[in-house]
Amino acid sequence: MKVINLLCKVALLIPVALYGQERLDDYIRYGLENNLVIKQKIADCRKSLEALREARGMFYPGISFIARYTRSEGGRVIEFPAGQLMNPVFMTLNALTHSTLFSPIEDQEIKFLRPKEHETKLRMTQPVFSPELYYNSKIKKEMSLYSEVDNEQYRRELIAEIKKAYYNVAMAEGIVRLLEETGKLLSENVRVSKRLFENDRVTRDVVYRSEAELSAWEQEYQKAASNKKIAIAYFNFLLNRDMDEPLITSFPDSLPKIYELSQQYTTLALKNREELEKLEKYINITDFKVKMDRADRLPDIYLVVDYGFQGEEYRFNKKQDYFQASAVLTWNLFEGYRNRSKIRQALLEKSIAEIKLEEARKQIELEVLSVLSELLAAEKGIISAEKRLLNASEGFRLVKKRYEEGEASLLEFLDARSTLTRASENLIISKFTYLSCFADFEKVTASGNYYK
Repeated sequence: MKVINLLCKVALLIPVALYGQERLDDYIRYGLENNLVIKQKIADCRKSLEALREARGMFYPGISFIARYTRSEGGRVIEFPAGQLMNPVFMTLNALTHSTLFSPIEDQEIKFLRPKEHETKLRMTQPVFSPELYYNSKIKKEMSLYSEVDNEQYRRELIAEIKKAYYNVAMAEGIVRLLEETGKLLSENVRVSKRLFENDRVTRDVVYRSEAELSAWEQEYQKAASNKKIAIAYFNFLLNRDMDEPLITSFPDSLPKIYELSQQYTTLALKNREELEKLEKYINITDFKVKMDRADRLPDIYLVVDYGFQGEEYRFNKKQDYFQASAVLTWNLFEGYRNRSKIRQALLEKSIAEIKLEEARKQIELEVLSVLSELLAAEKGIISAEKRLLNASEGFRLVKKRYEEGEASLLEFLDARSTLTRASENLIISKFTYLSCFADFEKVTASGNYYK
């Protein structure tokens, strides 16, 4: 029968290699370049680097231009009795010289505020000793490194997520193709059953059973097609592409294996996991924060140099220019014990970070053991699935032979066909489950390719 020949192909319906690992690598590189979260992480890294440049720029002298023009009225007045002091002297001198050379003068009033005044100058400010600037620069540097490590961590997690999404799409496509072939068989089976019924070779219930199997298949096929559509949409979401953009899937020529002992992978994870490096950077930040708060007890020394012009009129000449240099010392002697509390808070924050670091190490060790256990179980699952498919194929072969000889019923034939289809579907799921577990294994042990 035609239905028999079609059904024999079901056992072989597992995705074949189209482009190999290279196709997946291309998708991963595309995702690392276009993923929206990656772009945000890169922007955060650039922002941290600019903050570091800003902190380092504080060590250089700052030069500013300052211009001020003032109009004043009123204010304090200094009275100077110049006439009362000097006029008697002038009168005596005139009498002695028999002349009027020395004219009397009036008492003087000197206003504290000049009616008109301008000051135009250049000011240079140079930090000489400032512990806050020094430790702030150290903190900004650690924060920029923290952002870079955070970006690398997300890259590693994104690679694993893209791989798993890709395998889900490939698995969904494999199941859809399997069901499509099954649908052809069931449609053919309905056609043959109707023909046999018309020729009075089978009863009406055989036709009903064939049609019921086809209806059940249609329901299962619609669900598989929906799962495929969702899987493709999520994969495209990770790559920042149109949700319905098609992709080419492939099945690797060989499944990846693990060879080292679990302890070696644990050591590798503890060495390479970015979470630990991030916590170490954070501990460094809190350490510098403690030192900066403690250094607040020390003074800040700045050098300030001014050169400019002062006068009542806007004139820039030698009579109005001036030069001034100052050494400025600022020392906070008492702030109500606020700095002592800041130091204690920073010390507690550092202690909490150290505890989190130790907890993260233990958690990573647990993750490695867990993912290795899942990977080994998935590997054994493939072996069981292959045995199940082999037994189902052999069982179907025997039932098919008996069915052709008229010794097996259609019910037995359909059950054998269903068992073979489920075994084929199970093998597809088992292999892609293993690949997804291996992607998690690479993520947890930080042993995969980062595609830099």
